[in-house]
Amino acid sequence: MLKKILVVEDNEQNRILMRQILKHHGYEVLEAADGAAGLAMAGEHMPDLILLDLQMPVMGGFAVIRELRKTPELSKLKVIAVTSFAMKGDREKALEAGFDEYVTKPIDTRKFIEIVKNILPKENMTLKKPIILCVDDVPANLKLLENILVPRGYEVVSAANGEDALLKIKTRTIDLVLLDLMMPGMDGLQVSRKIKDSKKYKNIPIVMLTAHTGVESFIKSLSNEVFAYFHKPFETDELVKIVRAALGQSEADHS
Repeated sequence: MLKKILVVEDNEQNRILMRQILKHHGYEVLEAADGAAGLAMAGEHMPDLILLDLQMPVMGGFAVIRELRKTPELSKLKVIAVTSFAMKGDREKALEAGFDEYVTKPIDTRKFIEIVKNILPKENMTLKKPIILCVDDVPANLKLLENILVPRGYEVVSAANGEDALLKIKTRTIDLVLLDLMMPGMDGLQVSRKIKDSKKYKNIPIVMLTAHTGVESFIKSLSNEVFAYFHKPFETDELVKIVRAALGQSEADHS
């Protein structure tokens, strides 16, 4: 059974980063955007670990830890303080308040996951392969992407058109979409907008792939929808670098 981690953080980008790191390492992730919501979710889900931002609206991290520690059924939960305003003596202050550990932002990916693993027992942990949805109407292109990604530790789900891609997103836990721009029927632009318009799936990163030249300015206008874009044919190493960046992975994750 996967360990359950509750991320309580008001900054959406920080939540996305922590979610990607934690899911890659096999954890189930719950999220709350403020301290009051986080406290309620802790009582409802009883997570194995809480990552708790100290500076938040509604209810700050120190107020939350006080409530957790004085509530019998929640008092033993593991809680890590997370802050971007670190000053000398703050770590000691957090530990005295009842936190189990202290992490500063911006997050160092390698140190962050080491701290999480040290707080949680190591047994029953299963490394989850990131699942990448590859969308292209050309079978040879899908096979190429599969041949590149699978040996590097990724699980690949393929879709031959936009409608199939949206169905796969609804039925699988997708970590990244590699999306062809030009497809018959629903093109890549339409697919990306449907993903980003969905509250449930909008945080899935998208990398757009295209064989057409002269569309750089057009794709750059999609900055809120796509993580990056690539021309086909592409260099394998460059594609892998972008995949790792989109998933929040470091080189060490695949060494």
